[in-house]
Amino acid sequence: MVKQLIYSALFISMVSAQSVWYNGNLKGIEELTLELNVKGLEDAVWEGRVSSFIELRFLEHDIQMVAEQMPKMVVDVHIVDSRVERVSSFLVIFSIYNYSISEPMYYRSMADTLITKKLMTSKIFSHEVMGQTSSQNLYRDVEKSINQLISMYLDQWYRDNPMRQF
Repeated sequence: MVKQLIYSALFISMVSAQSVWYNGNLKGIEELTLELNVKGLEDAVWEGRVSSFIELRFLEHDIQMVAEQMPKMVVDVHIVDSRVERVSSFLVIFSIYNYSISEPMYYRSMADTLITKKLMTSKIFSHEVMGQTSSQNLYRDVEKSINQLISMYLDQWYRDNPMRQF
């Protein structure tokens, strides 16, 4: 009885503690800088194809890719391709970085009516997918994971920018 009560309390606390920390962070973002980092694989043609695919997916939703500007979208792809073993592994990390300011500095600058220059770079959105597949399906499964992460981003982007749906 006590054991079930402890498990129930633990489960309820874990479920209620889960919340989306990035709600509202994507509001007003209409331009991004793309940085694609692929580690563990030397295939420049595939990297170019993935980069073009990402840019086209965002252009479908009128999100422009620009050079050297914040916010920055960083797509990290880590691949362990094992031709000897039957299983290869990959990790795709999809993050958006933007400038931010700490709350005390914000209130201090409002009181002084001065714009602060102490900006920080903060992660405003992040998701990752880890997977295992065969060497023959590695490229396809990594591309599917990137597509899934882009869909998650766009879903949150439309929640934060509801008027952009029309």
